[in-house]
This record gives sequence, C-alpha cells and structure tokens, in this order.
Amino acid sequence: MTDHDLVVTGGTVVTPEVGEFEADVAADGDVISAIAAPGSLAGEGDTEVDATGKYVLPGAIDPHTHHGIYRGVDEDAKSESRGNLVGGVTTIGNFFRRAGSYEEIMDDYFAQTEPNYYHDYFFSLGLLSFEHVEEIPYIVEELGITSFKWYMNYKNAAREKFGVDCDMRDDFGDAFIQKLAAVDVPTTLGYHSENVEITNALAGGNPYLESEPDEDYDYEEMVEEFPGYAETQSMVSGAALAKQHDYDDSFYAVHISSGRTANELKELRKAGYDLWGETTLHYLAATADEAGAEFKVNPPVRYEEDQEVLWDRLADGTIQTIGCDHIANVSENKFGETFTDSLLGFPGSSVMLPFILTEGVGEGRISLPRAVEVTSTNSAKAWNVYPKKGTIQVGSDADLAVVDLDETETVTAEFLQGGSDYSPYEGMELAGWPTHTVVRGQIAYENGDVVGDKGYGTHIDRPI
Repeated sequence: MTDHDLVVTGGTVVTPEVGEFEADVAADGDVISAIAAPGSLAGEGDTEVDATGKYVLPGAIDPHTHHGIYRGVDEDAKSESRGNLVGGVTTIGNFFRRAGSYEEIMDDYFAQTEPNYYHDYFFSLGLLSFEHVEEIPYIVEELGITSFKWYMNYKNAAREKFGVDCDMRDDFGDAFIQKLAAVDVPTTLGYHSENVEITNALAGGNPYLESEPDEDYDYEEMVEEFPGYAETQSMVSGAALAKQHDYDDSFYAVHISSGRTANELKELRKAGYDLWGETTLHYLAATADEAGAEFKVNPPVRYEEDQEVLWDRLADGTIQTIGCDHIANVSENKFGETFTDSLLGFPGSSVMLPFILTEGVGEGRISLPRAVEVTSTNSAKAWNVYPKKGTIQVGSDADLAVVDLDETETVTAEFLQGGSDYSPYEGMELAGWPTHTVVRGQIAYENGDVVGDKGYGTHIDRPI
C-alpha cells in the first residue's frame, strides 16, 4: 500500500526561502504532505514522477492577465489555462473590469469561469466609478476578492468608454485608496501608471475615445506618444497618494516599461516607500526598433537601454514580480491593415517561465532562486495568496513545475496549445519547459500533453 497520492522523486527543488536542494516531494489531496531526502519516497506514491536531472519549482504565477477582453471570459478561461500548463503556470490573476455593479454581476462571471479553468485563478477588479468604490466591503467580504486596479489611462475617458458617471480623476483615486485602507484584511491596488494629459497631447487626441488621428504611425512613433517620463511621473504621484493613507505597502505598480520608472522606484524605496513593482515579459524580450504590430501594447515596448535597466532592477530586487499583461486574441482580429488598425495586447503567459529561465538564468542575469522568486513567490506575496501558493512547503498547495533546463523548444502557437493562432515570441528558442505541471496535486501536463481536467481550477478566495 502506498503512502502518498503523488511523489516527485530525485529532482532539485528550488525555492527562494532555501535555495537549491535535492529532495523528494509528496502530495496528498491538494497539498504538499512531505519533503524528504532524495530517493526516500520512491515507490510510495500512487502516481510517481521521476525528476532526476530536472528542477522542481513552485508553479509559476502570472498575476497580470486579462481574460475576457476580446472573447467571453469562459472561452479564455478554458483555452488560456490549458495553454498555460505548457509553460508551468498554475495560477493567474485576472484583471477584470465591467461597468455594472459587481455585487450584481459577479455571480454570473463565477458561473462562467469555475467550470472552465484547468488551473487556479483569482479576480482583481478594475474599479471605474464611485459606485464601485462603495462596493469594496461587499467585494471583499462576500466575493473573496481583495485586489483591485486603478486605470490612470482612462482618466477623463471613462464616461464615454464605459458609460459611468465618473472621470476617474484623483478625487476618485483618493476615495478608492481610503476605502481600501479601511478594510481590515490585506488588499492590493494595481496601478496603471500613465499621465494622460501628456500622452493625449502628444498623440493629438485621446486613444481611448474616437479622437485618435486617422493617419497611420509606426512603433517608434507610438513610443514618442507614450514617453517613459510620463509613466514615471504618474507612478510617483500614485505612490505618494497611497503613502498619505499608509497604503504604500499595498501599492503595486503594474507593467513598468521604462528604465526611468524602475530607477525612480528604487529611489522611492530608499526614501521609505514600501512598494511593489512589476515588469512584464515583453519589456524584457522586445525593443521598439524591431517590434511591429505583434507587440502593440500600452505602455509600448521601449529601447535597449530601458531593457538593460529593467534586467538590472529585476536582479537587485527593485522589481519584484513579472507578469505578462496577457490577452487572448487571434491574428485575424489582432492584425489590422495598418499598425494603427491593429489591436492592443497579445498572449504571453505560457512563455514567461521558460523565457526567464533562458534569458535570465541562462544568460547569467539572475540566479535560479531569484527566477522562482519573480515568477512565483513574490507574486503570491503581493496578491495575498502566499504561502498557499508560490512555494514548496508542507501544507502549501501542491503546484509544481518540473523543468528541464537542458531541453530547448521553439516557440510556436501550436506548441503552446492556447487560444491564439500566433505568438509574438514565435521562433524563439527557449529552454526550461516543464516535462510535468502539477496543479494542486493533480498532474495536469505531462511530456507534451495536457492531461488535467477542465474545471479542476478554482477561484482563490481571499483572505486565506
């Protein structure tokens, strides 16, 4: 008779808390039940994975996705979580925004997502009105959602874009932060840093309304219209407001794209600000002088000098997490006749971990424990799901990625098995792909095949 439901034997376990060590890992039900000397648990599992020569990491967490933007959230839940297993992602955070009362509409969205996710997820709700701000206590207490987003890019555009009675100016943000600070459980505020007075003027109109110029432009012109300093100024302003309400330790600057912003974040920390900073995969992978519509996103990818600073700030701890700003779309809809006509956003979650293991660890930019920290552990901490997620400890969820750092695969949409028929990372040769992805004790991906069950994933209700 076996002692455990699942045993992973012979691998090198990696956690930022301990480092690298050889061990067997066992799971019973959803959770890790034992971590033991290498080889000591062999033969004791109903199911066993031989991880000899491989690394056993906590499942990757992408805290920054947008499921339900261009398609139904049910479709995205199914296809994107399936594809994520290929890249070792076992949890995502979905930035989700709707104009209606969340108290009235979220039960329907839970009904759409719960039967369709292959891995676990949590909602982070974009608040668009003062009515949404007043709903925060209900959202936290009844919906189990403790993370939110303030979209500075929709300032002065929200009325027309979403049909709400709010301009999303600083009075809105002030009320937003004060309401969050008054909640008696940990919460997190994701903040899109953008000074729209500057960017709208440079763009000759508001790109979120119908006033965008008709003429075509290219990627480098887009970077000029969304300069890094406008991102930096907004990030500093938002952080300062959060600090006035003693909320800076829960303030999370999303998708930092500019080297200036990353350096300013470092200076704010020196000045006593306790902030979270995230960069996203594409800012580490692409530059504006080579990018086309496949990388069209806001903020745009920038230049090599920005990229170098982002890697440096990732290595020194200033930037603590990596997300992907993942959006599922297909090439027929993504790519217009011109760059101007092409849609914002693209998929990326399933590429995150192999890219960081290849370009971060493989190129000597960061250590393997640091790679785990920025792709899993810190995201779990920032979004208040640690130590349930983001670590390999007894009692934590058995979310694991068994990766082979020597096995290289070429990125293709077919290989990724998600809902998009293209990838902006198409053709990249990356190592560190999982041979096995485990979600709460269940093998969900094995040697190229998705073997998990749709609907096994569930919403992570917080506080935990």
